[in-house]
Amino acid sequence: MCILVVDADEGLAACGYATISQMVPGPHLPDGQLGYVSSVFTEPAYRRRGYSRAIMNGLLTWFRGRDVSRADLHASADAEPLYRALGFTDHPDPALSWRA
Repeated sequence: MCILVVDADEGLAACGYATISQMVPGPHLPDGQLGYVSSVFTEPAYRRRGYSRAIMNGLLTWFRGRDVSRADLHASADAEPLYRALGFTDHPDPALSWRA
Protein backbone atom coordinates (compact mmCIF):
# COMPACT_ATOMS: atom_id res chain seq x y z
CA MET A 1 0.00 0.00 0.00
CA CYS A 2 1.14 3.52 -0.74
CA ILE A 3 -0.32 6.55 1.02
CA LEU A 4 0.60 10.07 -0.04
CA VAL A 5 -0.45 13.28 1.67
CA VAL A 6 -0.19 17.02 1.15
CA ASP A 7 -0.07 18.89 4.46
CA ALA A 8 -1.44 22.38 4.94
CA ASP A 9 -1.01 24.84 7.78
CA GLU A 10 -4.48 23.99 9.06
CA GLY A 11 -4.18 20.21 8.54
CA LEU A 12 -4.52 17.83 5.67
CA ALA A 13 -4.97 19.41 2.22
CA ALA A 14 -5.06 16.25 0.09
CA CYS A 15 -4.34 12.54 0.23
CA GLY A 16 -4.42 9.44 -1.88
CA TYR A 17 -3.70 5.77 -1.53
CA ALA A 18 -3.19 2.79 -3.76
CA THR A 19 -2.68 -0.95 -3.48
CA ILE A 20 -1.24 -3.77 -5.56
CA SER A 21 -2.97 -7.14 -5.74
CA GLN A 22 -1.68 -10.37 -7.22
CA MET A 23 -4.38 -11.74 -9.47
CA VAL A 24 -4.59 -14.68 -11.84
CA PRO A 25 -2.88 -13.68 -15.11
CA GLY A 26 -5.16 -13.10 -18.06
CA PRO A 27 -5.38 -11.39 -21.45
CA HIS A 28 -5.51 -7.89 -19.95
CA LEU A 29 -3.20 -8.69 -17.04
CA PRO A 30 -0.33 -10.86 -18.28
CA ASP A 31 1.73 -10.80 -15.07
CA GLY A 32 -1.25 -10.84 -12.73
CA GLN A 33 -0.23 -7.65 -10.90
CA LEU A 34 -3.09 -5.17 -10.61
CA GLY A 35 -2.66 -1.71 -9.17
CA TYR A 36 -5.71 0.03 -7.79
CA VAL A 37 -6.04 3.67 -6.83
CA SER A 38 -8.40 3.37 -3.90
CA SER A 39 -8.90 7.03 -3.15
CA VAL A 40 -7.71 10.52 -3.98
CA PHE A 41 -9.23 13.42 -2.09
CA THR A 42 -8.56 17.14 -1.82
CA GLU A 43 -10.25 19.33 0.77
CA PRO A 44 -12.51 21.83 -1.03
CA ALA A 45 -10.51 24.85 0.16
CA TYR A 46 -7.34 23.41 -1.46
CA ARG A 47 -8.71 22.36 -4.85
CA ARG A 48 -7.36 23.64 -8.17
CA ARG A 49 -3.77 23.80 -6.84
CA GLY A 50 -2.41 20.63 -8.50
CA TYR A 51 -2.42 18.51 -5.35
CA SER A 52 -4.44 15.64 -6.84
CA ARG A 53 -2.20 15.61 -9.92
CA ALA A 54 0.91 15.51 -7.71
CA ILE A 55 -0.54 12.65 -5.67
CA MET A 56 -1.49 10.72 -8.79
CA ASN A 57 1.96 11.22 -10.30
CA GLY A 58 3.45 9.89 -7.07
CA LEU A 59 1.17 6.85 -7.07
CA LEU A 60 1.97 6.11 -10.73
CA THR A 61 5.68 6.37 -9.96
CA TRP A 62 5.17 3.93 -7.08
CA PHE A 63 3.40 1.49 -9.44
CA ARG A 64 6.17 1.77 -12.04
CA GLY A 65 8.82 1.14 -9.37
CA ARG A 66 7.11 -2.17 -8.61
CA ASP A 67 6.72 -3.15 -12.29
CA VAL A 68 2.94 -2.79 -12.20
CA SER A 69 1.83 -2.30 -15.79
CA ARG A 70 -1.89 -1.77 -15.14
CA ALA A 71 -3.75 0.24 -12.55
CA ASP A 72 -7.49 0.75 -12.26
CA LEU A 73 -9.61 3.32 -10.48
CA HIS A 74 -13.16 4.57 -10.27
CA ALA A 75 -13.48 8.25 -11.10
CA SER A 76 -16.01 10.88 -10.21
CA ALA A 77 -17.22 13.03 -13.09
CA ASP A 78 -15.21 15.97 -11.71
CA ALA A 79 -11.96 13.95 -11.55
CA GLU A 80 -12.28 12.05 -14.82
CA PRO A 81 -10.49 14.71 -16.95
CA LEU A 82 -7.44 14.56 -14.67
CA TYR A 83 -7.22 10.77 -14.86
CA ARG A 84 -7.64 10.78 -18.63
CA ALA A 85 -4.88 13.41 -18.91
CA LEU A 86 -2.63 11.05 -16.93
CA GLY A 87 -3.27 8.23 -19.41
CA PHE A 88 -6.23 6.35 -17.92
CA THR A 89 -8.59 5.00 -20.58
CA ASP A 90 -11.75 2.93 -20.73
CA HIS A 91 -11.07 -0.73 -20.00
CA PRO A 92 -11.95 -3.21 -22.76
CA ASP A 93 -13.91 -5.39 -20.31
CA PRO A 94 -17.14 -3.91 -18.94
CA ALA A 95 -17.32 -3.20 -15.23
CA LEU A 96 -20.18 -5.15 -13.72
CA SER A 97 -21.40 -5.27 -10.14
CA TRP A 98 -23.51 -7.76 -8.23
CA ARG A 99 -25.29 -7.04 -4.99
CA ALA A 100 -27.19 -9.46 -2.79
